[in-house]
Amino acid sequence: KLVVENVEVLTQMRTSFDKPDQMAALFKRLSSVDSVLKRMTIIGVILSFRSLAQESLRDVLSYHIPFLVSSIEDFKDHIPRETDMKVVAMNVYELSSAAGLPCEIDPALVVALSSQKS
Repeated sequence: KLVVENVEVLTQMRTSFDKPDQMAALFKRLSSVDSVLKRMTIIGVILSFRSLAQESLRDVLSYHIPFLVSSIEDFKDHIPRETDMKVVAMNVYELSSAAGLPCEIDPALVVALSSQKS
């Protein structure tokens, strides 16, 4: 919605990034800049909290059930690249994420984005 409102100005900014005077004038023409900054701040706080929660979960699980965590790490580290991403790899990434392990593809983000499409 914000991009649609500012599509003309953003297009001009993309072609004028090396002209500081013109960029300053174009920046003033952007609408809802405060809303974008507020949303980005909220998203950053959520991602930081999520990272802390996953790190603490990983520490607790590694302490209590290290054999299971190491098995999940092996699953994650040995996914063949030719694997169908939608089926096997996403299931392994969901399992890894539930165990607090960082993943190349964030399964929660995939679900959120796919639900927005429909």
